[in-house]
Amino acid sequence: MNKNFIELVNERSNNLTKLINSCSKYLSECPEGRLRIKRQGLTLYYYHVTDNHKSNGVLTYDKPLIRTLAQKAYLKDLVKSAQSELKVLHPILKRYSDRTYEDIYPDLSQDRKDLIQPYILPDDEYKEKWLNTPYKRKGFKEGTPVFTTLKGDRVRSKSEQIIADRLYIHNIPYKYEYPIAINGIVYHTDFRILRMSDRKELFYEHFGKMGDPQYANDNIQRINNYSQNNIILGDNLYATFETNEKPLDVRVVDKLINEQFR
Repeated sequence: MNKNFIELVNERSNNLTKLINSCSKYLSECPEGRLRIKRQGLTLYYYHVTDNHKSNGVLTYDKPLIRTLAQKAYLKDLVKSAQSELKVLHPILKRYSDRTYEDIYPDLSQDRKDLIQPYILPDDEYKEKWLNTPYKRKGFKEGTPVFTTLKGDRVRSKSEQIIADRLYIHNIPYKYEYPIAINGIVYHTDFRILRMSDRKELFYEHFGKMGDPQYANDNIQRINNYSQNNIILGDNLYATFETNEKPLDVRVVDKLINEQFR
């Protein structure tokens, strides 16, 4: 967690530095002076101010110059704000301890670990405990096709096999068809995912028969029921869809993994 924080601060610092350098290059090529705008009724008047802040400047109708001066003022504010933020971030990077409270428990000997209850589990132990929590899976009807994942789970379709294998390859912790009760109805969400960056549980459904009207209607109701119980698309619920004509696009799965599940 500490490393994630430091990485975020470093990334922010680097982005601010790039912004300052880029804006400063543009500003160095801008004409002198600033823009003053005055409105009288429905008419706008633009003045090019070049001497001091008290001057009204020279009235101009040069549209490119007007836009350049407006952009100049905007970028100057950006640079000022970015520089102020960097002044705050740089001391953080210099002074932030390499060892934080999250590191205390992992650094203990096993003899001491056996004697205490940790305030917060390390990521690997938290993940293992989450994965090993037992639950009752939904059964399979006799004679249905067998699709087995790299993790060893049996799933219901080739598309679910592909999704499960992508999650496994990218080291995304998941549970297949973990049950959840909503208004007396037990749903088995295709994948319950643990996002390790914030330890938030996510739900991932793959709707593989959207060309079937009854299937589509049933699952629209399913999503509505989810939403009424704080499982909301784009927040903690994600979905992919397919029909016979439009099969699963693995690129969408990878994008979800890279941008939402890490």
